[in-house]
Amino acid sequence: MDICFGKLVRGIATPACVIVGLMATGTANAGHVSVVQPAAQIGSNGLFHPSAQIGSNGLVRPSAQIGSNGLFRPSAQIGSNGLVRPSAQIGSNGVTRDAQTFLPMPRGMNALTRQDAQIGSNAVVRPDAQIGSNAVARPDAQIGSNAIIRPDAQIGSNAVVRPDAQIGSNAVARPDAQIGSNAIIRPDAQIGSNAVVRPDAQIGSNALARPDAQIGSNAVIRPDAQIGSNLLMRPEAQIGSNAISRPDAQIGSNAIIRPDAQIGSNAVVRPDAQIGSNAIIRPDAQIGSNSAMRPGKLIAID
Repeated sequence: MDICFGKLVRGIATPACVIVGLMATGTANAGHVSVVQPAAQIGSNGLFHPSAQIGSNGLVRPSAQIGSNGLFRPSAQIGSNGLVRPSAQIGSNGVTRDAQTFLPMPRGMNALTRQDAQIGSNAVVRPDAQIGSNAVARPDAQIGSNAIIRPDAQIGSNAVVRPDAQIGSNAVARPDAQIGSNAIIRPDAQIGSNAVVRPDAQIGSNALARPDAQIGSNAVIRPDAQIGSNLLMRPEAQIGSNAISRPDAQIGSNAIIRPDAQIGSNAVVRPDAQIGSNAIIRPDAQIGSNSAMRPGKLIAID
């Protein structure tokens, strides 16, 4: 029993050794100040660094590693070959599948995964990022430094959330979507597969960006607006609440689409143009630079 206990606190243990140590002591705690709570399990070749803590019923799969000062809450799970870096925290019932949680930045702040969050296989969570309760980051997703994923948000497979971006509660970034640095995705918004949201853009609550859409830097999409597939929205353009821009349309830089307006498929709104509330731009129409369409006006070009 002493031999097994020594292996445990140095960080390498077989399941049998862990069980014996826990039955005898209730808590494994030695000179390294490592702590394994009752009923926790560490798989073969698991590596458990000094000062790490594993909560009751925690499950660490074979070959996983818990870094120094890592905090692994009760009932959390880390998959085989998963890597939790020093000072990272995994919340209760959190599931980390073969993912990586990286070292803290020099200022010492930590990556933090809240209760019931799930991090998929090969996903990467960078320093100081925060993953909210019940949030899901699918396999191969990447969460940048200081990014914030709010509760119940979903980040799809291979999606990339750049540093300092914010994803609101219940928002969804579909597979292969890209969210730029400092971009803000409001609650319940949806970003389609392969869509690109450039740095500092803002997507309003319940807004919908279809697959392959591109949202320019500092662009603003207001609540409940819809952006069609392959749409191109240039920097600093604005789409009003409940406005609809159909597939393949183009919205120029600094253009403003007012609430409830509609932009048809393949339509082009040039830079600095303004489209009034409830206006309708038919498919393939073109609105010139600096032009203004008043509310309720309709344009159709055959």
